[in-house]
Amino acid sequence: MEKLNFGGIQGTVLALSPHNSYFLVKLSERAVIRGIYTTDFVWDETTDNVKGFHPNLFTLYLGVRSTIEAKLLKKTIILAGGKPDKDLRQPRYLKDSQYEMRIIGLSAESIVQIVSDLTPQQHQQD
Repeated sequence: MEKLNFGGIQGTVLALSPHNSYFLVKLSERAVIRGIYTTDFVWDETTDNVKGFHPNLFTLYLGVRSTIEAKLLKKTIILAGGKPDKDLRQPRYLKDSQYEMRIIGLSAESIVQIVSDLTPQQHQQD
């Protein structure tokens, strides 16, 4: 599978739309983004850390373990400027999760921070 660097996170491309207008990228076991791909349009707003994606036109899908976790995540997401759907849904992209939360309105930087916070850090042994 093709890899894509999203703000320093190495993601795996899961799908490309039939007209090459968007990618679906798995950033971690608990996060998938769908972003409008803009290389064909050469958007001026494209930032260095997410080249090819139009900024602020991302949908983030988070795997959620429980309704309690969802409430905590929603607070963080809203503070970061995101708009989570009111209801959780059955997982569509993150099949190993109990629920899936769909979020719009987050900047690329906020997505990177949220995904990093949810991803267990690998500890190196010396």
